[in-house]
Amino acid sequence: MRSRIVLFVALLTGLGATSLAAQARVVTGRVMDAVTGEPVVGAEVSVPNTNIRTFVADDGTFRLGIPTEAAQILIRRIGYKRYLITVPAGQNAVDAQLERDILQLEEVVVTGVATGIERRNLANAVATVSSDDVGRVPAASVEQAIAGKVAGADIQSNSGAPGGGIQVRLRGVTSINADAQPIYVVDGIILSDVAIPSNINDVTDATGGSNPALTQDNQVNRIADLNPNDIQSIEILKGASASAIYGSKASNGVIIIRTKRGRVGRPQINFSQQLGFRDLANTLTHEFGDATEVDQAFGAGTAAQYNFDPNRSWEQDLAGSNPLSFESSLGISGGNEDTQYFVSGLYRDEEGIMPNTGFDKQALRLNLDQALGDRLQVQVSTNLIRTLARRGISNNDNTGTSPWFAGASTPRFLDLNRQADGTFPDNPFERSNPIQTVSLLQNDEEVWRLIGSVRVEFDAVRSAQHYLRLIGSAGADRFSQKNELLFPPELQFEDDDGLPGTSLLSNTDNENLNLSGNIVYTYAPGSGLSATTSAGVQFDTRDLNTSRVTTRNLLSGQSNITQGSVVAVDENRQRVEDLGFYVQEELLINDRLLLTAGVRADQTSSNTRDDKLFFYPKAAASYRFDFERGIFDGLKFRAAYGESGNQPFFGQKFSPLDGTTNIESILGFQVPPGGGLLGSKVVVSDIQPERQREFEVGLDASLADGRGSVEATFYTRRVSDLLLDRQLAPSTGFIQETFNGGKLRVNGVEAAISIVPIQTAEVNWVFRSTFNLNRSKVTELPVPSFFPNNAGFGPNFGNFRIEEGKSATQLAGNLPCDEFPGTEGCVAGGTFIGQVGEANPDFRASFTNDISWKNLNLFFLWDWQQGGDIVNLTRLLFDAGSNSKDCTYTGDPATDPCIARLSTFSTDLRVYIEEGTYLKLREITLSYDLPQSTVSALWGALRSARLKASARNWITITDYTGMDPEVSNFGNQAVGRNIDVAPYPRTRSFWFGFELGF
Repeated sequence: MRSRIVLFVALLTGLGATSLAAQARVVTGRVMDAVTGEPVVGAEVSVPNTNIRTFVADDGTFRLGIPTEAAQILIRRIGYKRYLITVPAGQNAVDAQLERDILQLEEVVVTGVATGIERRNLANAVATVSSDDVGRVPAASVEQAIAGKVAGADIQSNSGAPGGGIQVRLRGVTSINADAQPIYVVDGIILSDVAIPSNINDVTDATGGSNPALTQDNQVNRIADLNPNDIQSIEILKGASASAIYGSKASNGVIIIRTKRGRVGRPQINFSQQLGFRDLANTLTHEFGDATEVDQAFGAGTAAQYNFDPNRSWEQDLAGSNPLSFESSLGISGGNEDTQYFVSGLYRDEEGIMPNTGFDKQALRLNLDQALGDRLQVQVSTNLIRTLARRGISNNDNTGTSPWFAGASTPRFLDLNRQADGTFPDNPFERSNPIQTVSLLQNDEEVWRLIGSVRVEFDAVRSAQHYLRLIGSAGADRFSQKNELLFPPELQFEDDDGLPGTSLLSNTDNENLNLSGNIVYTYAPGSGLSATTSAGVQFDTRDLNTSRVTTRNLLSGQSNITQGSVVAVDENRQRVEDLGFYVQEELLINDRLLLTAGVRADQTSSNTRDDKLFFYPKAAASYRFDFERGIFDGLKFRAAYGESGNQPFFGQKFSPLDGTTNIESILGFQVPPGGGLLGSKVVVSDIQPERQREFEVGLDASLADGRGSVEATFYTRRVSDLLLDRQLAPSTGFIQETFNGGKLRVNGVEAAISIVPIQTAEVNWVFRSTFNLNRSKVTELPVPSFFPNNAGFGPNFGNFRIEEGKSATQLAGNLPCDEFPGTEGCVAGGTFIGQVGEANPDFRASFTNDISWKNLNLFFLWDWQQGGDIVNLTRLLFDAGSNSKDCTYTGDPATDPCIARLSTFSTDLRVYIEEGTYLKLREITLSYDLPQSTVSALWGALRSARLKASARNWITITDYTGMDPEVSNFGNQAVGRNIDVAPYPRTRSFWFGFELGF
């Protein structure tokens, strides 16, 4: 068998050599923009289905060696429609004018690990965001830059603090107890997006209630490390029919990011400088009109005792500053036909509106493309990043230390600022002074990250009918994260436990390794037939190691963890190995009918049986009709089916060993107790990935000679083998078991429309709109209804309840029996646990306008969410502190809404369930390109100059009374979102700057 393979490869290589010998003709030409007449620099000129290619130079010219017989030449560049022409034998000159592809109808979209297809033939719903759309307004993270631009993407923030902390959900809920985030693939390698808690919980005790996990630490997810300015394009694979190529990790979708690469021609330099500031967008405290109202609220004499001033606000003192932020970005690209390079640098310093908060980022990138002969191509991508997140303190706590938690009981007019002697006054209404806390504490998260990948592509065979490529890639993503937190002894609350001063240190090392090998064979015999077969193997590992040290009772003026008398140490290590195989076939007939089928086989160490293969098939078809007349240019029908998985969390298959114990002077470990002498958990089941099966159908249309497009998709998703927990009999010695069982269904609709109402030499207007909705239902549940971990605070304060026949995102809490007579188990005057809200929005929509007039451009994006209930516990806190804006201080529930809500919520939680409808001006940018004559007069080396003014979240229209209808206190959880508990306040940002091209 081995000798046959060697002989076969040798024959193919010989066939490829013969094809090379046939390239005896050199064709020259010019490629220009059809509207402006300017050269389309960097456009790729190639012979289809081969690796014979070149690039258009700065003056618009190219030279390409092609066979002597008649041959086709394909000219492509991002942002332009493709240009395909047959060059007859004997012809040696070709000129082309490329039309702009404003609506991106002809872009190439990923369909496999190493293959792609033009969007006009695509059989799946894949959203694309271009570099122009990503870079409209400075963004701290990639997810923030795409918010409101993708149908089917629900993007929320777990805090208004600078930096990351973003949750992305594609096509609704996909699990209950497993991972919830999509996987990110950057330049072919899977990056880590892990969010590692800072361990501030040791001070806030946020998990001291019903939620045992460190998900309330306001952590940053690590995709925030990437530089959005480096991105060339983003493709979002939302459904299993597209994401199945990544198998058991892909149930939550796949976000594929391509970074910018070099171009043929003289070096071009692009420099951008942005200056900006953030502004407090919302306050919560009651605005007292006079001293009488103050005394009614907090007791007689309060106004006089604390020097009541109706114009003072501790919220403004705490978060009303507008420190200057800046972002400097540099990109250099160039090269020749053999070597192209792209180099970039970023320096970003984004200051928060509260003291000691902000987000710094420095990044360097080098992307190199090298041709080693005309058969071998090598791509190298490297990225060095350093970030520093200063998150301060916010979100839930059980110690009265978080600013808006403590501030809920603190009158607005109280002066809590630093005094003349440098000290801060105590807050007489709470155990902490919010301004002192944020001014003196340290909460720094520093990350150093190195990402590198190499891709090698070898043309084993290339001829008129056969094209065989061998593709190999390797990549590494390694970062170290250090969390340093200091709560000095002089903080008001620090001596309450008798151990004043707390220092916390956490060190985390993470390493992701990726290896893959792929074979791609294209057979194009003519007659409109093209068949592409691809197969490959991928191996990746994920190592995450975290160690934590907490020290209390610090020596005065000391911050080191060695300078305290009470020390606690913790360490966690995780390693996961995945191995996958795939094969895929794509058949394109007459450039109209596309048929795709494939299967992926995965095994992972996260499963109980780490040697077992799980198979994930996919199939898709599309057919496109072209019309020469009428409204429609083209009409495409598509259908797709796919399966993907969601791996168990690390450790779900183990009984963890917790801490140490001493048994007759022998050191050992023990299963952590969960009640009495019983261990908390054991797994005896065959734990395996959750399985998602999805079917989608869609209709795409292009209109008015490429000046309009419509996409509509309907999908139904079935998730089985859910990872669930069940109680065990005490006789087993354990309390809980993790197993696969239960089913979940999600149905949804997505639509997108793009129109170019005006397109002239001076005016260009592009309008885009997206719409999506989805509904979930738990169709089978082999355990009693339950509240999942990390999903709320129980029925008294609001939680998500998993119940057969109900939505997976229903909010549950106490309801009065008297209002629901006949409810099972109810008694007069009692309560029962029932549905109090639905966290999933009714729908989401966005409206984008991009208008250019001569050298002036205006871009703005409105993002609309309808519905989506929120548990507003921030309002509960302020009600309890007699501090909500609508309190009247009459002492009568009939006339004081605050008292009315407080007197009701223990039996009817609906008083703190609010609809999260909002309309946000997500982005707005006004830019002006200086005329070329002015640019040349300023500096001969200057190629272009642009002035910009932009804003993010400038306007928010909502009836929601909490901090922000987008805030999610628990971070990236499968269902536990829409919880609002004293977060970092909502902000808006404004930026002014310029862009220069050399």
